[in-house]
Amino acid sequence: MRKGLFAGVAGLCLVVMMWAGSGLAQSSTAAPTPKALELARALADRVNADDLMQQVLGATVQPLTFNLKAANPGREADVDALFEHTLLPDFRKAMAPVIDGYAQAYAARFTEAELSAILAFYDSPAGAKMLKEMPGVQQRGRARAQAVLPQALGPVLGNFVTACKGKGLVVPQG
Repeated sequence: MRKGLFAGVAGLCLVVMMWAGSGLAQSSTAAPTPKALELARALADRVNADDLMQQVLGATVQPLTFNLKAANPGREADVDALFEHTLLPDFRKAMAPVIDGYAQAYAARFTEAELSAILAFYDSPAGAKMLKEMPGVQQRGRARAQAVLPQALGPVLGNFVTACKGKGLVVPQG
């Protein structure tokens, strides 16, 4: 089950909200413990890794395999086997430093207890549902925002420009 980019973003937002509301977050200068790194890697895998890998695969690798199949009619199974047994393992290995970067970022900001709590949430029915539903929720929310924001922000920006001019500021055009 592909969780989607927006589930990862939602997970990151949840993590950021938890961090902002907690005085228990680790300092970014403290070296994370091995256990914190282990938990952070699990979190990165849960909310980021699959999404990022699926995006890269969809944008680069899948068109390659499609073209290989088209150029080799009747050998689709061979292309699929090469994809599954050669390319995917190498791809996952190449992505490891990216996932480690996410893990390092999480481990630098959260304690072991916080990371465990976040992972427990994602293991709960509500957390699993969030991962599953968030891409659609985000897509609908983004569509609504795109429809509403121009009308909503027009007066805000107009008021700001008026206030700037009221203070004698030169407002650049464009």
